[in-house]
Amino acid sequence: MIIRNGGADRLPSENPSSDDRDDLDYRERLPRVRIVRRIRSLCSLGTVRRRIHVLQWLPKYHVQYLLSDVIAGVTVTLTAIPQSIAYGILANLQPQDGIYSNLVGCFMYFLFGSVKDVTVAPTSIMAIMVQGVVLRLGPGAALLTLLAGAVTFLFGVLNLGFLVRFISMPVITGFTTAACLTIGSAQLRSLFGISSKGKGSDFIDA
Repeated sequence: MIIRNGGADRLPSENPSSDDRDDLDYRERLPRVRIVRRIRSLCSLGTVRRRIHVLQWLPKYHVQYLLSDVIAGVTVTLTAIPQSIAYGILANLQPQDGIYSNLVGCFMYFLFGSVKDVTVAPTSIMAIMVQGVVLRLGPGAALLTLLAGAVTFLFGVLNLGFLVRFISMPVITGFTTAACLTIGSAQLRSLFGISSKGKGSDFIDA
């Protein structure tokens, strides 16, 4: 067997020089060293603190802000409860399901969110998308929550948030306008007390 090194042929019986040995060791060990270092960095305490942001700002929290934060939390809660109920109905689910989604979303963002002054809750567009899955799959749509969470977690780990920049403004505007019309038509049936067998956002049966 002939070993090629830098364009020169040599037999295995030949003793390689120190530079050749260093070169071979470098080529053989570098990928393994990179993998080990990567695993160690992912399992380090610094990485955990970077991913779980509450560990960064909570030790620095000032107690004098507690009363103001409690008042802000109560205000947001009083606003979010009816909104979450409406989103639960819009998604063709039970009203309490919207409240559960709000609670879980706020708690998870409290742990992993990068901005401590922001709250996360279900949105109208999210409710519309869930509605279509619920109408097609029924109880099996519960798997949607697990899949959506896994995809969101993967996007966060891989730092793929920059992909949103490639969505043009006309697309966002058109989608938002269509969502407004869909939500408005879905609420008219309950607003005027119209009894209909339609599902989801259907206004009346045609």
